[in-house]
Amino acid sequence: MAVTKKKIGISIDADLYEAAKVKYPKISTRINELLAMDLYGSDEKDQLIQELHDLKIKEKSLTKRICELEKEEVRLEAAQNNKDKVFEWVKEIYSRKGFVPLNVLKVECERHTVSFDEVRNYLEVNEIATVNYA
Repeated sequence: MAVTKKKIGISIDADLYEAAKVKYPKISTRINELLAMDLYGSDEKDQLIQELHDLKIKEKSLTKRICELEKEEVRLEAAQNNKDKVFEWVKEIYSRKGFVPLNVLKVECERHTVSFDEVRNYLEVNEIATVNYA
């Protein structure tokens, strides 16, 4: 048997309405649940349904956060791979020439979207010879 619905207008405090929109995807469904509990008494089934609803909302939130963390891991891994490529390039150039030209290093860093300043500082700390232009 299908449930008959009736569309009506009700007044709700604006702040309650805004908070409810954030928490519940369908406010009318939640209002129906609350009225049914109030009118017919809350039983274990209604409580379990509410707990399940709350868990589904929490699951969506956790899933979203997991996706964000996975995207960040991929981004960090790509950044590290790019940095490794630049350092391999530095190693090759240094072994051939005995110094690293900073103007060419800057182009290489831009090509791999790596911080030039970070690589240059690494070279200075490790006393790897550099020249401005080559």
